[in-house]
Amino acid sequence: MQPDNGPTLFSQARFIDAIVRAVGDSCRPIELQSHKSQSAIFGVETVLPFGRRAIALAPFGLYAHPSDCNHLYETVQSVVAQLKTLSTTAFEWNVRYDHGPLAHGLIQLGIPFSRSITHALTLENDYETSFAKFNSTTRNLVRHAKREGVVVRRTQRPNDIAAYYQIHTKLASSKGNYGSVYPLAIFDELVKLSEDVVLLVAEVDNSIAGGALFFRDGDTLLYWHAAVDRQYSRQAPSYAILDFAVRMAHDESRRGLNLGGSNGIVSLEQFKAKWGAQPQYCWRFTWRNPLWRLVAKIRSIWRQCAG
Repeated sequence: MQPDNGPTLFSQARFIDAIVRAVGDSCRPIELQSHKSQSAIFGVETVLPFGRRAIALAPFGLYAHPSDCNHLYETVQSVVAQLKTLSTTAFEWNVRYDHGPLAHGLIQLGIPFSRSITHALTLENDYETSFAKFNSTTRNLVRHAKREGVVVRRTQRPNDIAAYYQIHTKLASSKGNYGSVYPLAIFDELVKLSEDVVLLVAEVDNSIAGGALFFRDGDTLLYWHAAVDRQYSRQAPSYAILDFAVRMAHDESRRGLNLGGSNGIVSLEQFKAKWGAQPQYCWRFTWRNPLWRLVAKIRSIWRQCAG
């Protein structure tokens, strides 16, 4: 197996610790070590009744990769052996689109998997090269946002985080089927990881019109979370934010901007394609303990008979 270009931010102790601090007593950090390769990977362990546990190697469906890239198969074997214990009801391990050797190691061990799509913009040469990849509508809206006076800046200020979170929850309430609404503590803790996490906010007339949270994940920048106040739609703040992120990724000499998945939402897929992003296939490995699955099935049958 050839060396991979990991590890990811999301398998490292500082990221996992931030998530656990935000979520609280329902979960705890777990470290899985491969002594042969001296590699480690961190994850989130959710505590379940009767001494059971469920493990996510990277929360929120993010990507996991061990710290050692040179002994991947030995590391994967060791980590999987530590995961597939009697107490583990299930574990999930998501692998980034460009971490093929890691995915192949898990496939060789027989871990069931599915494929999911993310959208990635490859960054080559300079910002002007990427700008040329934007379609004409996107380029015009980036220019329009500048003419409208939209100002994008990085921030760690508690008041800015709170304002962004208010936009997020307001948008979620208006949409109804918005999906996950994370607690404010998640954003507070993540923004503290200033070397790894960037919160951008867009201002219109000194009022925050929207924002987005980005992760510095190895040689890529990941667009993870965003929300825009609809009353500022005319000023196109979302275009100003993403354009700023593309510039920032170039300034930091990153290889790509990962715009994330779209969950089959056509309008979101079209939005990401406008930036020149191409679909890339990731891997989602999920193992469920056959013993606990059998126990759950027997309990279900028993309840039906008792009822």
